[in-house]
Amino acid sequence: MEEILPQVERLVAPIVENMGYELVEVAIAGTGNATVVRIFVHREGGITVDELAKISRRISEALDKEDFIHHRYFLEVSSPGLDRKLTSLRDFQRVISETLRIILDDGRAVEGKLIEATPEFLVVKTKAGEQKIPFSKVNFGKIIF
Repeated sequence: MEEILPQVERLVAPIVENMGYELVEVAIAGTGNATVVRIFVHREGGITVDELAKISRRISEALDKEDFIHHRYFLEVSSPGLDRKLTSLRDFQRVISETLRIILDDGRAVEGKLIEATPEFLVVKTKAGEQKIPFSKVNFGKIIF
């Protein structure tokens, strides 16, 4: 199912964005009739269950029309939640001023308040002072509650 992931993303992204939401992630898991297509969407201020249902209907119609998946599948559309991994620049920009744990490619962790997020660096205020972390070295981050 990995081979259809880019097709699904290209189809879903404009639908979600035209409805006023941000596409955060598309994931496909399982095989055959147990395939699950997961779509994670975000909007500043949150998303209601009714809004998720509306987005789901539009995506379902488009997927059925394009017929990328030639067997039965389950479609799940949801908000990524506060506890999810932050991986993209957009994810980090969305949580500026939050306290994060950032895991680097070498396994080290940096904790602190995110001050700035650019394609080159994340600037984090730690107990030891401000740290500039090359974005290319970031594996993922998580909000600390």
